[in-house]
Amino acid sequence: MRDYDLQRVQLLKALLELEDKSMGRFNQGDQHVESLISANQDKQENNQFKAVLSVAELSNYLGVCTDSIYTMVRENQIPHVRIRRRILFHREGIDTWIHNSTIR
Repeated sequence: MRDYDLQRVQLLKALLELEDKSMGRFNQGDQHVESLISANQDKQENNQFKAVLSVAELSNYLGVCTDSIYTMVRENQIPHVRIRRRILFHREGIDTWIHNSTIR
């Protein structure tokens, strides 16, 4: 083997050792990671039951982009409330609006 190839093999061995060590530390931190994931899921579940939604939350709820929400607000096509510069939406009002807007 040439010196270059020998250096590459040694470098690969060193990288594998570092990876094994980091995986050992990661496995110890699994409980912390799992608690963070469950906390994030709880937060998402709580957001699903919020009574008042922001523009971003409503766009996720309806599956449309925020530009569409702003356009519907500007043209008074969707029930909303303005508090200073914030635009808010009552979840029940949005659900009723969707139900009443359904084409039969």
